[in-house]
Amino acid sequence: MKVILLDDVSNLGEAGSLVEVKNGYARNFLIPRKLASMATRDALNRVELIRRAAEVKRARRMAEAADKFTALAAKTLTIRMKAGTQSRIFGAVTATMIAEEVGKQFGVAIDRRHVMLDEPLKHLGDYTVPLRASADVTGEIKVSIEPELKPGQSARRSATAAAAGGRTAAAEAAEAAPAAAAGDEASDAKEAATADEAHEKYEDYENKTPEEPKP
Repeated sequence: MKVILLDDVSNLGEAGSLVEVKNGYARNFLIPRKLASMATRDALNRVELIRRAAEVKRARRMAEAADKFTALAAKTLTIRMKAGTQSRIFGAVTATMIAEEVGKQFGVAIDRRHVMLDEPLKHLGDYTVPLRASADVTGEIKVSIEPELKPGQSARRSATAAAAGGRTAAAEAAEAAPAAAAGDEASDAKEAATADEAHEKYEDYENKTPEEPKP
């Protein structure tokens, strides 16, 4: 079926182009989404108008993409993945995943096709990922792939440790030891005081005269 594209369609053509596609693709995807119309005589007469409208729409999209890329340049996207030996992650971080996480973490919607990955990322570490909407509209975003948090470990604690220079678990344990010891001493003292109090009550009870009612 011959159709006229009403908007730019990746791998198919720009708005105003006359293209031939399969009937199902046209009827089930292009036409319902208003990406194309059937190549009627009326539509053919409106090709120039379609192209002009598409240019305005294209310019607006590029301006929006440029603003988004500028906002993302100062941000670092953190993606947590399960990892095995040699920092290799289970699965991979793809362009689609990065686009989705940008939306979730920063509330910025970007097209996955604007995320320029030569291949999926498969190791923990820090990356600089290029962004490209057109030859004139480019940017980049920093992506940090980190291991998933262990049960009981908070993201804030992990971030604080990293900011402090990446302290080791052993160092954290050493710092926590005095506090833990102090807590144990306080607990022991409390238990001792409770035992002494109970003993005194018991002695008072035993030393009472028969005439005095027992509690």
